[in-house]
Amino acid sequence: MSRNKPESALFTWVKQIVLVVFLSVVISVFIIQTYDIVDVSMEPTFDLQGNRVLVFLTPYIFETRPERGDIIIIDSRVERIRTLVDRLVESPLPALFTRRGEDHMWVKRVIGLPGDRLEFVMGRVYLNGELLQEDYIQEKMISDLDPVVVPDGYVYVLGDNRNHSMDSRQIGPIPLANIQGKVIARIYPFSKIAFY
Repeated sequence: MSRNKPESALFTWVKQIVLVVFLSVVISVFIIQTYDIVDVSMEPTFDLQGNRVLVFLTPYIFETRPERGDIIIIDSRVERIRTLVDRLVESPLPALFTRRGEDHMWVKRVIGLPGDRLEFVMGRVYLNGELLQEDYIQEKMISDLDPVVVPDGYVYVLGDNRNHSMDSRQIGPIPLANIQGKVIARIYPFSKIAFY
């Protein structure tokens, strides 16, 4: 009888560890993740002082449209549609073992929704014929672009640091399926905690 108790205790521990790992994967794939901001494309909103943000994943998994002004994480590989397998393999826990990088995951701001007409004149953005008020940008754009109409099922994103950002101006509109999630908070550095 005493031999069964250690086996039973070991089995209980294994079950608990498996449950914790499973729940961690589910949470990081479908609910919430953290990302490090490591470039200048979103200055002054995020600077290079080791910003870590909290990203809520659930709204965009079900292809809910973001709102203009949302700060989102996108998969910049617009030539392919992001799948559930991508979400699973690139979530934090599996990524420890798969060693998949996040170079293609970018943080940007939603500027245009499906059907919106965007014009870029004298460094400013016009949304459906009206000047877009952008108190969050680093500086006006140096160059103008041809007008764009955002296709159905896509969003148009820009970095807040317009002259130092790779965004929809280079890669085109972003499929809704390629939106990883919405940035809801900066959680590090602690002196700059903010909610979005």
